Amino acid sequence: MNINEIETFTTVQRIYDLIGQENIMSTYCYPVVIGKRYVNPFRDDRNASCFYKWTNKGNLYFVDYATEQIYFSALDIAQLKTGYGFPDILYKIESDFHLNSLTMNELRSLRLAEKPPVEMTPSDIKTTVTYFKTSDFDYWKQFGITPETLNFYEVRKVDRAWINGKLWYIKNDIDPCYRYSEKGKTKLYRPMASKKNKFRSNFFGGILEGWDQLPPTGDDLIITKGRKDCMTLYGCGVTAVAVRSENTPISENAFNLLKDRFKRIRLWYDNDEAGQIGCKKMAEMYGLECIIHSKDLPKDPSDIFREMGKHTILDIIK
Repeated sequence: MNINEIETFTTVQRIYDLIGQENIMSTYCYPVVIGKRYVNPFRDDRNASCFYKWTNKGNLYFVDYATEQIYFSALDIAQLKTGYGFPDILYKIESDFHLNSLTMNELRSLRLAEKPPVEMTPSDIKTTVTYFKTSDFDYWKQFGITPETLNFYEVRKVDRAWINGKLWYIKNDIDPCYRYSEKGKTKLYRPMASKKNKFRSNFFGGILEGWDQLPPTGDDLIITKGRKDCMTLYGCGVTAVAVRSENTPISENAFNLLKDRFKRIRLWYDNDEAGQIGCKKMAEMYGLECIIHSKDLPKDPSDIFREMGKHTILDIIK
């Protein structure tokens, strides 16, 4: 890498493109939750009146009306936290996020992959995986998902991921990525990312997640939405399989195979509008019963477990 390349790539925009303003803010300040109020950790502040705000131009700010500056960018926050000035802070961020280990071609590839692909189900996804850390196990534990369950459902932590030949993700403990596999296809899950970047998948048709983990036969089966819910239910002793989304129907062939293996099949989707519409359509299609939980509860089984515990999951099913 020559000096001109360093000057080209070591810019504020390059840092934002590769890492994301949310990740920088979350690393050097608080995890970004829009609408939540915070105290300012960089001054003597006991009143939680600060908040995060996105502008129409796509800039993220930490807003504090009690200071003269008021609006603090991700770069401002990083400088306040570390004490580094400009431009040294850029190299500090690069070091903290391990960007220096990337090759120039990988850096260019990340810049090209800055915007989500137009096709939301990419045709080719390749990954390298790495080991789970304690923080990963802590994340899954809150949903009742153990290391043994992660292994059983073939969930792996991603080191790097390429979509259609372009580098899309590099390991970042603030923004972890996990790989799901089913029938030789791949889904990437980034729980801390923005909604548009949370999932990438090349799953096709009516593929059901958790199919390979089903027992040969059983009394009860729940069809839910999402592998995380499937794993939560498995941890509660409940057999489950998951559709790709509320709008993805189960094929007649797959349903007939399930019906031959399980005596009773029920649906349990999210309790939001999309989930209930999808559940009703599937119930009418195959004459199934829906499990509908109160809108006062979290939206899906995994969130219910996190906030209410295993007993609530089992009570709802009963």
